[in-house]
Amino acid sequence: MENANRFELRLTGSGGQGLILGSIILAEAAMMEGKTVTQSQVYGAEARGGTTKAELIVSDRHIAYPKVTDPDLLAAMTSDGLQQYGGGISRKTEVIIDSSVMCAPDFLNEENCHGLLALPIRSTAVSRLQSELGLNIVLLGVIVGLTGLVGVDTLRKAVGMHIRKQYLDMNMKALDLGMELVAAQAETGIRI
Repeated sequence: MENANRFELRLTGSGGQGLILGSIILAEAAMMEGKTVTQSQVYGAEARGGTTKAELIVSDRHIAYPKVTDPDLLAAMTSDGLQQYGGGISRKTEVIIDSSVMCAPDFLNEENCHGLLALPIRSTAVSRLQSELGLNIVLLGVIVGLTGLVGVDTLRKAVGMHIRKQYLDMNMKALDLGMELVAAQAETGIRI
């Protein structure tokens, strides 16, 4: 964790991408490591396709206010999610967008966020897993690969607690794919 006392994370995308489940899995992993956690979510009236937001605060101390106010990391899987929930970031915010996000809003610039990283999260899930079902777990691999928020082994245990047995192997591969995306980005050093 960048700040040992508090790390704020906001995930946004479309209903059906599993981002809320992903935030719950990440919260579970943090709790397994003895950290204090709050997790909240917002989703549209549509069961699938509506804009969603999941927020997570992880701390080594008591969390007095359970809402994300100054995210350390914003991860956006859709343009709509980025537009709707991408505001309220600061110069410390690292922003990850899926490379399928067509354009970044004006508020994502050098003065408003720490860095912008576009990664092929969705296309990696589709091409390597032949499914979008593991997209949320690919994203968790990216997040943990970038931040070290929780240990990889702990995250694997948390994934195992929340994913059906018949999908477990695919999701473990998805986790590895996310970490591979971060490693490949680190080698090239390409950032937007």
